[in-house]
Amino acid sequence: MAKLITKFKYMKPDSYVSAGGYAKYIATREGVEKIDDTKKLLPSTKKQQQLIENIVQDFPDTEEMLEYEDYIKNPTRGNATEFITRALEDNTDEDINCKTYADYIATRPRVEKYGSHGLFSDAGMVVNLKEVSAEMNMHQGNIWTAIISLRREDAEKLGFNKGERWRDMLRGQAEIISNNFKIPMDKFHWYAAFHNESHHPHVHMIMYSESLERGFLTHKGLMRIRSSVAKGIFGQEIYYLSEQQTEHRDKLRKDSSAIIGRTISQINKGVYDNPKIEEMLLKLADRLSKTSGKKVYGYLKPDVKAIINNIVIELSKNERIAKLYSLWYEQKENILRIYTNEIPERIPLVDNKEFKSIKNAVIKEAMNIVLDRQSVLDDEPEEEYSEPEIEDVISTPLDAEFERLRIQVAEGNKWSQYGLAKMMLDRESEHYDPNTAVEWLIESAKQNYTVAKYKLGKMFLYGEDVPKSIDYALRWLEEAVADGNSYAEYLLGKNLLTGKELEQDCDRAEILLKRSSDKGNKYAKYTLGKTYIEGLLLLQDKAEGLKLVTESADAGFTGAEYLLGKILYKGEIVNRDTKNALYYLEKSAEKENEYATYLAGKIRLTEPDFKNIQKAIKHFGIAAKNGNSYAEYQLGKLYIFGKEIEKDYDIGMEYLKASAEKGNQYAEQLIHSIENNRDWSATIGIINLLYHLSRTLRNKTEDNKGKYSGIDRKLKRKIDEKKQAQGLRI
Repeated sequence: MAKLITKFKYMKPDSYVSAGGYAKYIATREGVEKIDDTKKLLPSTKKQQQLIENIVQDFPDTEEMLEYEDYIKNPTRGNATEFITRALEDNTDEDINCKTYADYIATRPRVEKYGSHGLFSDAGMVVNLKEVSAEMNMHQGNIWTAIISLRREDAEKLGFNKGERWRDMLRGQAEIISNNFKIPMDKFHWYAAFHNESHHPHVHMIMYSESLERGFLTHKGLMRIRSSVAKGIFGQEIYYLSEQQTEHRDKLRKDSSAIIGRTISQINKGVYDNPKIEEMLLKLADRLSKTSGKKVYGYLKPDVKAIINNIVIELSKNERIAKLYSLWYEQKENILRIYTNEIPERIPLVDNKEFKSIKNAVIKEAMNIVLDRQSVLDDEPEEEYSEPEIEDVISTPLDAEFERLRIQVAEGNKWSQYGLAKMMLDRESEHYDPNTAVEWLIESAKQNYTVAKYKLGKMFLYGEDVPKSIDYALRWLEEAVADGNSYAEYLLGKNLLTGKELEQDCDRAEILLKRSSDKGNKYAKYTLGKTYIEGLLLLQDKAEGLKLVTESADAGFTGAEYLLGKILYKGEIVNRDTKNALYYLEKSAEKENEYATYLAGKIRLTEPDFKNIQKAIKHFGIAAKNGNSYAEYQLGKLYIFGKEIEKDYDIGMEYLKASAEKGNQYAEQLIHSIENNRDWSATIGIINLLYHLSRTLRNKTEDNKGKYSGIDRKLKRKIDEKKQAQGLRI
């Protein structure tokens, strides 16, 4: 059974009736049975059993309640009482008029109160029970009610045994609820009360629209509300489910590479076991060459769509792809089970609309064959970018000053002590002496020179020229942080964020990185901005993240220049801006960032408005010099086929072999195809599709990460306004 039980109903204005039999029984019956802690464990009474039979007969959906499940498993007096109370309460809309219902859920026994009653609503709104009851009593439109219920153990574990937690969660969900009821937020009225029941803490909601013609709830809308509320309550648990998938994902990422390796090995040996895909891809290429209009799946004729569908069906038979798809479904179903028992039947990959991009990827690869074009790899693995060594505030003194510094340190000059230590830490210098350097750094730090404190902390944190000592590193870093040193704030904040060298503490990490960022530290801006954009370790705020990354890029940090260029080019966070993307990428490329040079080369090669073959070759050349196998592969293709530049077979093969030696399997296959005069374009197309499939499936398993905490509606509105002002998609 689902962990979260929700029940939505609505009351028409002409259906409000007086209290009926069940409500009268539970509220007014003389001699109502009082069950103490010992009697509640006894078997249920005959009267309880008869009443429960009547309730189930009159209200069949009560069999889905958590209380009913508890009663069937263990029919004690206590469980019987819990079920009877909740069953009657859940159906009060059929027994009690609107005013009485509002009064009832606000003042019934055991309701947790805020002031004189239990109703609450949006932040800043005063709830006058008498006025609210009168307002709803006069309302001429539909009024919706909702009951959201948890098991006691889940409420205790997740902190939802307090009214304040429910109140804050519902305030964060109000806009989502209003949207799915098709009611504008400024016309949406809602009130709620929390009941801290012994078995199943729950909250009642009442909702209606100022505009009588507004408001309706579809099944899809209901499921979206349930999903959002479940994320608001079980966010951490859902995140944990996603984390469990990470282990599978990492393994499958390796497996995906193994798929390609085995496929290429089979092709190279002439025993490729699925020539059917190759044949269909060539057939599709032929049909597309004779097809006018848009080459998009939705615009194609049924017979062409059939070829595409058959290719996807064949690809999905791949053992590893099938496993990825199954894991994606498992994660989806685990999350669904939190708030619903309605688990949909699994459908084949080819029919799943969430993966429709795969069909257009098939078309793209077929068109590469038609046009015989030099496509640039879209699926190259992106490595995590690491920040370079942070420059120290004081530059290294010249060797000629070594003796002068030695004289000054004897006089106790803290700047000279630090400068001399820097010289002694230069491994290329004849004065290299890390032990003495540490002694001088300590002397400088003891005189409160904050840069020396930072340097000591960094050295002992990473074990640079000294034995690694986290405790000693923290002593000096914390002192430097207390001095307000932005580099120490950045270094400590970054390591607390990642949890690599220190125990993870994201809250303090965010505080430190903000402090460093506010002082203009470009590395802190990049790290904090990137983390905000990803939304995995900190609450996602793409607008603020993009602002910080932009500031870091404008300050000249190559990692930020690359990241910003990639964001602007991909157009997933902001509208695509290839011109500015190229500006930042080429700034990073000037610093020989291999990822930036490769992406800049790709744009210069493939984007018609920015095409410049000579610049593309220059960028690919820098990336290749830095060991980028994809740039080597691309240069090899350009020189081998000579479509954009003068053909040079020897240079082309040299680049391809260098790429293949680094494990680039596209390069390996291309070399084999050239040497054996095979139609390499079809087999490369299949490999591209396998990469596309595995990447898409991996990305889908991560879709929900970092998105499980509700936020206050007013805060969300401010964030959305900020996003819109910066041209961000919301």
